[in-house]
Amino acid sequence: MLKWFHLKLFMNDLKRVFLGIDLTADLKEKIEKLKRDYNLKQLPIKLVEAENSHIAVKFLEDLSENQIKEIAVLVKSITENFTFFKIKIDNELIFPSPSRARVLALKIISPELKKIAEEIIKTIDQLPFVNKEKRNYTPHITLGRIRNRLTENEIKKITNLQFNDETVVTSVELFESKLTGQGPVYTILESFKLAG
Repeated sequence: MLKWFHLKLFMNDLKRVFLGIDLTADLKEKIEKLKRDYNLKQLPIKLVEAENSHIAVKFLEDLSENQIKEIAVLVKSITENFTFFKIKIDNELIFPSPSRARVLALKIISPELKKIAEEIIKTIDQLPFVNKEKRNYTPHITLGRIRNRLTENEIKKITNLQFNDETVVTSVELFESKLTGQGPVYTILESFKLAG
């Protein structure tokens, strides 16, 4: 019983965290307008809440404070070697394919983003407590997760999404994700500034 109690206390000390890039309030609002303009709420899609929109870099699962500190040191050492860069957001991206759609996202074009993300992933994947990344990094902003098989008309609708914008990346964030009855709540634990 005592052992179980200590295990429960340890589990409560863990944080569900991931690395990503926060979006500006202006860009988040433009993404929300896109969802409204295309009436995405009418489709069988669990849309990402406006405040949770971000560019994912790597999901890290449940980590202790010491493990989080270890990752923070490594990420900081990488971001200090990169300057601010632009990313282009260019229409839709559907995972794994339109006919087997599971995730609806916005495509991001940025060689600099791929470079910094891949360096971060390669570096922290060497830590013994981090699950190794099995897929190639594809930068995107998730709009929502598709719950049911889409009809042909619904597939046509999401493949015709038009969205073009640009933004400047100035930092990489370490987020904590807390699961609630109303959905996940993201909190920025630390922000790693680029060199400028």
